[in-house]
Amino acid sequence: MTTRYKVFHFLELDWLLYFPIEGNRGEYFGYTVLLDERKGKQKSEQDAVTLGSVLERAELDEHYPHTVGFSKAAGDEESNGELTYMEIRTIHDAHEFCLFLNALDL
Repeated sequence: MTTRYKVFHFLELDWLLYFPIEGNRGEYFGYTVLLDERKGKQKSEQDAVTLGSVLERAELDEHYPHTVGFSKAAGDEESNGELTYMEIRTIHDAHEFCLFLNALDL
């Protein structure tokens, strides 16, 4: 069975956040996500982290606004790391990102 994800791509940082379709409940900051920091890496590796720890990172927090693309992916089925975006938004802070998640019924 393939795990399905909702994927958010922070374009300027080239970070991918993978949200599992099932399993997370409660406050967004406590959600477990997979973070893939693709910029400058030879091989793409994903780390399980909380969303709050990502949103508090200096690389993100100190350099708003960010362009964020939303996509859906099944496992690692992206072709050559390319995503097809269903929606793209510019966010100015962590609150706006949470509003984006809420609008997508995450």
